[in-house]
Amino acid sequence: MKIAQLSQEIGISRHTIRYYEKIGLLEKPKKDQSGHRTYSAKDVEIANWITCLKKSGMPLKKINVYTRAYKDNDNIKVAELLKIHLKKLQFQKNDLEHYISVTEIKLQKLKTLLT
Repeated sequence: MKIAQLSQEIGISRHTIRYYEKIGLLEKPKKDQSGHRTYSAKDVEIANWITCLKKSGMPLKKINVYTRAYKDNDNIKVAELLKIHLKKLQFQKNDLEHYISVTEIKLQKLKTLLT
């Protein structure tokens, strides 16, 4: 897979992919005969995880720790990081559910006032 395909598949820019390579989140990819980057299925899997972790609020420094542990097969460290992140996401989910509920109540009150 070339960088344009990877970019499209995981929904981040080529610039971001190159940046992730530069800071060590992604391994430097192999290059084909034309000098174009080529990505393996494992690269795609890791890039998807990085994107998921980033979009769910994990800072790049922690993602870097995660990817190093993953690449080193340090499953204990990987599990520890993911458990912490999951707990954070669960708190965020609870907060969002509360905000949604409050907003729905406010809209209902406004609806009765407008009719």
